Amino acid sequence: MQGPLKVAFLGASGVGRTSILQQFFKHDFPKEHIRTAKRTVYRSCLVCDTCIRELMVLDVPPQKYFPIDNLAEWNNGHPLGLRTVHTYVLVYDMGNLDTFQYCRNMRDQILESFNHRDFKIMVVGNKVDMVSNPHTQELKDISTLVRKHWRCGYVECSAKHNYKIGDIFKELMGYPVGGTAPKLEFTQSIGSKNRCTIL
Repeated sequence: MQGPLKVAFLGASGVGRTSILQQFFKHDFPKEHIRTAKRTVYRSCLVCDTCIRELMVLDVPPQKYFPIDNLAEWNNGHPLGLRTVHTYVLVYDMGNLDTFQYCRNMRDQILESFNHRDFKIMVVGNKVDMVSNPHTQELKDISTLVRKHWRCGYVECSAKHNYKIGDIFKELMGYPVGGTAPKLEFTQSIGSKNRCTIL
């Protein structure tokens, strides 16, 4: 088994980062929006075909700036571990396209802060259920920008209806979304944080 896959979910306030993670890890959707005030870490194991991978996901409050270096992160007073993750998942609200600007700014800052380090960036459009027409030109432009120009993974989902939440984590594992991707399972360790049971 490989080492833990570390992932950070980033996004503006109210886009549904925490709801996505609650839906995937706990099969629950929060009835009320509770602003994320501190970092929360979710741990699990992903089983995808013959690959088993420990998953560690950081859900962090909205950040104005991505830490430019390790010193900047530590001087913040509340180090979040953002500079050591393998994948950054940038979440925006499909019903509020202004929240995509946060993703664009954060992507630019992430790219500027690293010289020689391998990492991936992925974009997730949440609340597709709140959009009357998900095929508007603005949403098509975002999809094209992310997939073709940024060359990043892109998933449109609904945390409320558990729609395509699994596709986010398939994409994280490097499997194609749609088509014949292997079945993805996950297990939640209960009791001990250091235990993981594969179903």
